[in-house]
Amino acid sequence: MPRKSRIISIPKEQEDIIKKSECCYVGMVDENNNPYVLPFNFGYKDQCIYLHSAPNGKKIDILKKNNRVCLVFSIDHELFAQNKDVACSYSMGYKSVICYGKVEFIEGFENKVEALNIFMQQYTQRDFKYSVPAVNNVMVYKVVIDKMTGREFGNLP
Repeated sequence: MPRKSRIISIPKEQEDIIKKSECCYVGMVDENNNPYVLPFNFGYKDQCIYLHSAPNGKKIDILKKNNRVCLVFSIDHELFAQNKDVACSYSMGYKSVICYGKVEFIEGFENKVEALNIFMQQYTQRDFKYSVPAVNNVMVYKVVIDKMTGREFGNLP
């Protein structure tokens, strides 16, 4: 069966892919115009991706100078072959979403707790209580999405 591709433009379908993803990859560009990509756990709500990390380091330095990012989510990977004896006939089926946006750092204890609970909802479907030192020692930020695209590739009808 020939493989097909389709654009996923329905926001609900795009959000379903994001919510089913185990992690996302965040691409940024440093001061020397070099790309820098890292995997992140995340939370998603209202067209925003929530992230957290140590309060300092290379990624924080980059994001404070250039807050534009690209995020990639990918699920349902499946290897296909038209002919199992021909290497070039193999390909990978998938569903993916690419988001573009700007990072906004979240300040204040209550705002950080709210964001951390959005993050934890992604993986546990519940809210948590946080200690003051834990919240004060983590950098919390969100990506406000200004563009989102999706694609599906594989054995489609």
